[in-house]
Order: sequence, then structure tokens, then C-alpha cells
Amino acid sequence: MDKFLRFTPTIFCLLFTAFWFVQEYIGIGEVNLPCIAIGIALVAQLFTNNKTTGFLYGIIFLIFSGYELITSITSHIETEIVTANTAKFYITQYIIFGICFIMAVLMVYYNRYFRQKRT
Repeated sequence: MDKFLRFTPTIFCLLFTAFWFVQEYIGIGEVNLPCIAIGIALVAQLFTNNKTTGFLYGIIFLIFSGYELITSITSHIETEIVTANTAKFYITQYIIFGICFIMAVLMVYYNRYFRQKRT
């Protein structure tokens, strides 16, 4: 359980950051520098495993994914005509941001409250 809680949330957030970078690059055609900075910081977190920075990253991703989840819910409510394609789009958004929210909670839990066994 220790290995799962240690690496899975950070790797998921790293993959989410890579997806964000690719989406911005394909959609707009520009390089997203904050996304690259977050990706570099998460890779550094994988190798150093500092609990303080991991806790801060978890809080940042918790706020970001919660905001995006609330934004997608309100945009779904405000949409007057919902077709099958838009319903699939909103369900996909709920799943992606919901999993990101859960992984951020796991990252906060591991870096703040989880005690490693001392040998």
C-alpha cells in the first residue's frame, strides 16, 4: 500500500499535465510554459519524495481539479440543448476531473497524514 500511495497520484497528475500540454499545443499551437514547469516539478517530486512539496502539489491539484469539476457541472447545467455528443463530452469531463480530484486527495493524504513504517 505504501508504494501505491507514494507513486500513483504523482504519476497520474504527471500524465494529466502531459495531456494538458498536448491539448494546448494541438488546439492553440503554442507551448504552454506553466504546464512544462508543473511537469518538471512533478518529475522532481518523483525522485526526491519531499513530503512538504508533495503536500503543496496535492493542494494545488485539489483546488484545480475541484474548480474544473465545478466549472464543467455549471456549464452542463447552463446548456439548453443537450445532444448525445455533448452528454458524452460532459460525462468524460466528470470522469477525468473526478479521478484527478481523488488522486489529489490521495496525494494530500500520503504527504500529510500517512506515516511510514520505521525499520
